[in-house]
Amino acid sequence: MVNNFIYGVKNQIKTVSEYVVNEENLPDLDDTQTHYPRSYFGDGREGYDVQYFTKNELISDVLEHYERFPEIVSEERNEMFISSNANQKEK
Repeated sequence: MVNNFIYGVKNQIKTVSEYVVNEENLPDLDDTQTHYPRSYFGDGREGYDVQYFTKNELISDVLEHYERFPEIVSEERNEMFISSNANQKEK
């Protein structure tokens, strides 16, 4: 059984260095953490930062991954990544 195609975006937290927080020439930061959107995939591949994607770029990215999905699942060498329990990793 093959997993469903999953492409999602989740909130990631990044720690801002003390140097940047204390720098007078930069906007004031109230916290040493910042949040940004990061993609994720149901097959366990590592996602990436999508904060600067436009709406159309994000749609194109989803469609590009979706179009490649049938090709990926049809390759025997990817069998361990597409098993029916691989989607359970991301919850």
